[in-house]
Amino acid sequence: MKLLISNQHGAIVMALLLFLYGMLLNHPVWAHAFLLMAWFSLYLMSYPLLNLFKGKNIEQYRKWTFIYGTATLVFALPALFYNWQILYFIVAMLPFVLVNIYYIKQKDERNFFNDLAGIAIFALAGMAAYYFPDRTFDMKIWWVAIYPSLFFIGTTIYVKSMMRERKNRKYLRASILFHSFLVAYFVGTGQFYLALAFFVGWVRAIYLPHKKLSVKQVGLTEFLITAIFFVFLLLGTLIG
Repeated sequence: MKLLISNQHGAIVMALLLFLYGMLLNHPVWAHAFLLMAWFSLYLMSYPLLNLFKGKNIEQYRKWTFIYGTATLVFALPALFYNWQILYFIVAMLPFVLVNIYYIKQKDERNFFNDLAGIAIFALAGMAAYYFPDRTFDMKIWWVAIYPSLFFIGTTIYVKSMMRERKNRKYLRASILFHSFLVAYFVGTGQFYLALAFFVGWVRAIYLPHKKLSVKQVGLTEFLITAIFFVFLLLGTLIG
């Protein structure tokens, strides 16, 4: 049986990176493995669940919503036994899920605000992973939400400037300005590892739009840029 999975590989990277960052910024525990599998199953479930609102292939999407939902519940039980209060983060995700549903029903899934809602959901998952081991809610939990979210917002603008909005110069200017502001801010505040984390994205935002890259090349480049960002992010906040 072939799994029903979204082809939005960038979203999978966002979902996992934010979770892993939140986990590593605090300290991993055995129950994190179950929480990660529950979160990944929930992410997989979101694809058929949201597609139910399109009103097409209802039976197929309903079946896979049930399959992934069951997997989510199975993996979630040990995690909830360890710390049931992470359910608060699930509740906090619901308004952003409603935004996703709205844009699906409007047939405008590529809307920038829909992308922001998705990033917010992933940020809450990262915060949950940080909070999970010992119910820590301090300044660092906001790092989990803010730093990767800024990176992925910049990535979203950049990708739009390279693909669907390639002819719209406003997206190119917005991408360069946004990345330039982030690098300047972290340099100005003396957070040089974080400045380096965003610097690589700034270089690609300026240089690559002038190259004729295929969709596959853009995607592969983003995997590399994201990996470099993650390394410097950890150096800046976990080690630095």
